[in-house]
Amino acid sequence: MSPAAAGSAVGSAADWRAPYQGRAALAVLIGALVFNAALCFLNTAGFPVSGGTVMGAEVAIIALTLGFALDERPGPWLILAGLVTYGLLLVALRGSPDVKGIRDFLIPVVFYNLGVRSPDLRSADRAVLASGVIVVVMGLFEYCLFDTYQQYFNIVRYYVARGSMSPSEINEMTGSLFTSGIRPDSRTILPFLGPHRVSSVFLEPVSAGNFGAVLFSWALYRRTMRGRAWLFLCAALTIILADARFGAYVCVAIAGAMLVAYRLPRLLWFALPFTILLGLTVYGFESMQVTWQNDMAGRLLWAALLVTSLPPEGVWGILPDKLFLSDSGYAYALTQIGVAGALVAWGLFVLMPARNPDGWRLRCAMAVYLCLLLVISDSPFSIKTAALVWFMLGAADGGGAGGVDQPFPDRPR
Repeated sequence: MSPAAAGSAVGSAADWRAPYQGRAALAVLIGALVFNAALCFLNTAGFPVSGGTVMGAEVAIIALTLGFALDERPGPWLILAGLVTYGLLLVALRGSPDVKGIRDFLIPVVFYNLGVRSPDLRSADRAVLASGVIVVVMGLFEYCLFDTYQQYFNIVRYYVARGSMSPSEINEMTGSLFTSGIRPDSRTILPFLGPHRVSSVFLEPVSAGNFGAVLFSWALYRRTMRGRAWLFLCAALTIILADARFGAYVCVAIAGAMLVAYRLPRLLWFALPFTILLGLTVYGFESMQVTWQNDMAGRLLWAALLVTSLPPEGVWGILPDKLFLSDSGYAYALTQIGVAGALVAWGLFVLMPARNPDGWRLRCAMAVYLCLLLVISDSPFSIKTAALVWFMLGAADGGGAGGVDQPFPDRPR
C-alpha cells in the first residue's frame, strides 16, 4: 500500500462517518433521484406542495450530503467558500433573492467529494445500478399501468403547484403528463411503443433520456463491474421508454470521447464549451430565421436566439430580471453564474489533476455530455441527474483505475 493510501486509510479509520459512508451515499443519491416523484405523489394525494417545499427538500439533501462529503482536506472547503462567496456577490449585484446560482455551485462540489470519499468503486457500482433499477421499474410501471399511475402521480398538477408551469400550459393531448410526455409526431425509437414518452421518477422525459446516457457512461467506464450488462440494459430501456433521441446521440458521443480522451490536450477540453457558445452566438446573430421546429436544427436555432437575446448584464450574471431559459443551458449558465464564474468552474473541472487514466476518460465523457446537453437544456444543473454525475466523477477519481490507484501523466501522450 502506498503512503498516500495508508494515510487515507488511517484518516478513514479515525472518521466516525467511515462505517456509514457507503450507505449514506446510497441514501442521498436515491433521495436526490426520487424526491420529486415523492412530492408529486403527496401533492396528488392531497398534501399541498409548493416551490418552497421543493427547495426545502433540495436543501436538506445537499446539507446531508455535505456532512458526509467534506473532511479535513482544506482544498474542497476553500473551493466551496470561494464559489459560494462569488455566488452571494452576484445575488447582491442583481438585487434579487434568487439563489439558484449558489445551488448550482454546491451540487458539483458536494457530490463530487461524496464520490471521492466512497469506500471503493464497487460501492459506487451498487449505487449506480440501484439508481438504474429504480428508474426502469418506475418507468415500466408508468408505461404498462398508465391508468393506475395517473391516479397516484398527476405530474401537471405538481408542476403547477410548485410554480414551474402555469395552468394555461395544460392541454388535453398530454393530460396529466408533462408537456413533452407525448410525442406529437412519430416516435423515433421503436415507433410501435406509441406516442407516450416515459418520464419515470424524473416526471419529464428529457431528464430520463439524459439519465440513460449517464448510466451508459458508467457501464462503459467500469469494465470489471459486477452487473455491468444489467446496467447497460437499464440505460437502453431508459432511453427507449423516454424516446430520447438526444440521449441516444449523446451515448455515441460519450463512447467517442472515451476513445480519444488520452489523445487530446486539456486545453482543448477546456475550450470546448466556450467554442460551442461562440458558435451559437455567431449563428444567432447571422441567422435570418425567426421561427423554429422541434427537431435538432430547430433546437439549435432556438438556443442560439436565446443566447444572443441576453443583454450584457445577463452575460455577466447580474441581470435582475428572471428569464425563461430552460431551453438553453448556456444562456441559463450565463445568467446564473456569469461568464467569469463559468470560466472558473469549468477550469476547476477540466484542469484539476486526474489521479488515474480511467478517471480521466470518464471526466472527458462527462465533459462531452455536459457540453452537448447545455445546448438544448439547463437540466445538467438539476439535482435529479447531476447528483449521480458528480458522484461518479468523484468515485472514479478517488477509487483509481479498476479500484487501484495508478500514475497518470500530466499531459496526454
